[in-house]
Amino acid sequence: MRRAILLSLAVVSAACGRAPDAEQAAPAAAMRELGAWSGTGNTTLGFVSESGSFRITWKAQNQNNARPGAFQLTVRSGISGRPMKVIADHQGAGGGSVEFGDDPRKYEFLVEARGIDWSIAVQEAFAPKRQP
Repeated sequence: MRRAILLSLAVVSAACGRAPDAEQAAPAAAMRELGAWSGTGNTTLGFVSESGSFRITWKAQNQNNARPGAFQLTVRSGISGRPMKVIADHQGAGGGSVEFGDDPRKYEFLVEARGIDWSIAVQEAFAPKRQP
């Protein structure tokens, strides 16, 4: 009887095995730089995303600390101009990073800035190639 229990435990242990490491189970996405821009005032910036998945990093710096400026960054469709997501709506100096996901397509940023020096960088995420 004791031998049967030990044998059963050994079989169950072997069948369960060790769980795969998180790194092996889901490799991190590969990133590539799509573009980086900086400026003052309002502008529209266009780019193409082949994956539809990207990270937007933005930074805003007051031109005059005595009078904080305003910064708004919106992702829009590069075809229709339809607003898709407001990435930042910030008063004064600041910064942040936002993940965005949609379909592969042409996109554009609408930058609206008053009294702000701004910078934007975009990195595109690609699914890693699976190892056979």
